[in-house]
Amino acid sequence: MSIHVDKLLLANKVLLLQGPMGDFFHRLAQWLNSKNIECYKINFNGGDRFFYKSKENVFDYQGRLGDFLGWIEAFLIEHEIDAIVCFGDCRKYHKLAKVIAEKNNINFFAFEEGYIRPNYITFEQNGVNFFSNFLNHLDNNVQGVEYRNDLNSNITDVQNSYSKMVISVITYYILWVLFSFKYPDYEHHRGIHPIKEVGFWTLSGIRSVKNKLFEQRKFNNFLDENSKKYFIFSLQVHNDSQIKIHSDLKNVEKYIELVLKDFGLHADQSMHLVLKHHPMDRGYRNYRKLINRYAKQFHIQGRVHYFCDIHFPTLLKHGLGLVTVNSTTGIQALFHQIPVKVLGFALYNLPKLTNQYALSKFWTNPGKVDSHYFSYFRRELILYSQLNGSFYGISPWKEVYSKQAVIAHQEGSEQRTKVV
Repeated sequence: MSIHVDKLLLANKVLLLQGPMGDFFHRLAQWLNSKNIECYKINFNGGDRFFYKSKENVFDYQGRLGDFLGWIEAFLIEHEIDAIVCFGDCRKYHKLAKVIAEKNNINFFAFEEGYIRPNYITFEQNGVNFFSNFLNHLDNNVQGVEYRNDLNSNITDVQNSYSKMVISVITYYILWVLFSFKYPDYEHHRGIHPIKEVGFWTLSGIRSVKNKLFEQRKFNNFLDENSKKYFIFSLQVHNDSQIKIHSDLKNVEKYIELVLKDFGLHADQSMHLVLKHHPMDRGYRNYRKLINRYAKQFHIQGRVHYFCDIHFPTLLKHGLGLVTVNSTTGIQALFHQIPVKVLGFALYNLPKLTNQYALSKFWTNPGKVDSHYFSYFRRELILYSQLNGSFYGISPWKEVYSKQAVIAHQEGSEQRTKVV
């Protein structure tokens, strides 16, 4: 499990910023308190405040984003904070907090969705995704080493609840609106008004039901006719930091145009292309008209297909290769020994793992996955950054640190006392 938890448990005072929408950070604080670590919480809107049930050391930031840098530095110094924890290191307030943390030698930790799915979440120090320090940790000279795939034997099903997530999100947005008078200058990282967010999630639910009724049969027919005759382009959430920060084009629509044009120019006429919509972007975007327009423009009608709520491992197993900007679906594809071409910046875009040639060559020569090296990569990634848990389920990873954490914290406290 993530090696960074050990470092977090050496802290005396932890500041929690924004967590996932829901009660995960409240439960995290309770767990840290049980390890004799004092927790502080800053809320930025009514949703943050509602889900964090504790009344001790809870503070509201009601100022402007432009004033947060000075405010947070004064707060950290006043309360002698020695660790900060947040969800997503690229959110506006979190980026500023990280700057101040580095300036004052305060440890900065971030949770994120799991690099490995299902049953994992990500927890790292200093940054996640392409800001991760994982590549510095990874030893690329591992020839002759025997790799084991026994990590899964200790993994617990985390009972992730989609319904809990939906309810948490909608509740969060409603409370954000109801208490907006208390946080008038709050700026959300997604840049969408909460009322619109509720509408998008409602639309997402409607489309999900529609897809369950009609999409599976269409997908089954497609597989019957085109197994091992197609490539996959895995689409991502349109305003996610992976697109906005960790890619060159910053725009899903532009990547759709790029991939379809390149496929039309360089793929064999017998090949098909499947664009897989991200389920978390279901209510926000529908690219069907755009895809059809580009398919016609690039003369690939009948060879381009668009799905959303289909079984992704099945899609992978019948495909020839996966194209992605930087999605963790790339790691899933490698697990199933499906070659991957990365268009953005991804921590797994390594010569021994992914196709390093131009996209134009990928369609005719996707290559093969070095399963030997991938086993090593995956094992190290889990040990470095992954926790067996869910933001909307259970957290088995906490049990791993039950006795070790108390000992480590006591030893760390004694060392700091001696230094002082």
